[in-house]
Amino acid sequence: MSPGLVISVLAQLEQNGLPCLLFGGWAEEALGLAIPRAHRDIDLLLPANSFSALDSLLHVRAAEFKEIPLKRFAHKRAFVFEGVMVEVILVQDTGQGAVTHFWGDRLFAWKLPLKEECQLGGRSLRSASRQNLEYFRKHHALTEPSRWKDPASLITSHRFATGD
Repeated sequence: MSPGLVISVLAQLEQNGLPCLLFGGWAEEALGLAIPRAHRDIDLLLPANSFSALDSLLHVRAAEFKEIPLKRFAHKRAFVFEGVMVEVILVQDTGQGAVTHFWGDRLFAWKLPLKEECQLGGRSLRSASRQNLEYFRKHHALTEPSRWKDPASLITSHRFATGD
């Protein structure tokens, strides 16, 4: 996977009203926190009130953005774009800070500022801040990551599943 694909998915999302921030390994690399390496996926943060715009995009443009139903949670959506998995974590603005409700009931407060500029593949992008990348890595266990295996954590999309 190349930086070009990362740039492409970010551009496609932005063009559809979803200005995501680069997160995870790609963000660490773009900010010089990690050496370049092979990546399995693309991690993003979506600063928004809800996933409604992303859910709509996944429904309307399902051929390009193939949703992964087993990764549909209160805090996350995932899809395949050009053969690569993209995971998107929702970050909501409370007016006093930025938070993610992992699993719907596990509050994770992000540090402010949430984002900063980075360089990837010769392009300027927005990513999660260095402080947030380090903070998330240090406190990842607090988000109870093992819950992704619990079927009760999944959120189904009745509206899109029934075509209503």
